Amino acid sequence: MSLDYLGYELKELKATDNSGGGVFSGYASTWEKDLYDDVVVKGAFAQTLSADFKAGGAGIPIHWQHKDGSPNDVIGETLSAVEDEHGLLITAKLDTDIAEGKRAYGLLKRGLIHQMSIGFIAEKTAWVEDEESKSPWDGYREIRQLKLFEISLVQVAANQGAEVLEVKAGRAVSKANEDKICTAYEALGELLDSITETPDDDDTDDSKPDDEPDAGKAKKSFDPQWAKEISDFLSLANNQ
Repeated sequence: MSLDYLGYELKELKATDNSGGGVFSGYASTWEKDLYDDVVVKGAFAQTLSADFKAGGAGIPIHWQHKDGSPNDVIGETLSAVEDEHGLLITAKLDTDIAEGKRAYGLLKRGLIHQMSIGFIAEKTAWVEDEESKSPWDGYREIRQLKLFEISLVQVAANQGAEVLEVKAGRAVSKANEDKICTAYEALGELLDSITETPDDDDTDDSKPDDEPDAGKAKKSFDPQWAKEISDFLSLANNQ
């Protein structure tokens, strides 16, 4: 028995993920007709998601181009998978510790790979005739239940018209460093608010004693090195 494959498209990469990189999301399948005149209907994944994988659709293997002859052909796994009104929405993480996963991640970030495909066995199907055609052969196969084995990153997907979703990748500021940055920004703001220019010698009022400041005005000099250190800290923290 051979596996069937259906392909769908991913979207652009954005550096908004906070889980260390290699994470992407998109529709691994939609309810639209593909190039092979197959239509997966909503509910087709319900049985396999509940029986074959972890709660929430985690743990579905991510393959490269449907290859399965080597352990390194498994380049990641899903973090979640759920059916919605458009299709099977997944979030997955590539294993960037292996060369194949790292390479695939690089291709995703460059936009050279941007589609997905599912490997499955159709368990319940029906032939649906095209209402606009007089020939019964102009219909399509409706897949009502399937057993899912893997999801692959592919170069050419069967469903070229599938809805494109956001793909996440990269690293974001950790919660600890976010708090540090907020504190530093507040300190910098207070510093700038308190700074006044030191008067020139020509503008100094000699009638006032040296130890008598102007009423309501604090004379503080601005230390550029201090500001530079704060700026350097913010730059370093933001790259953690």
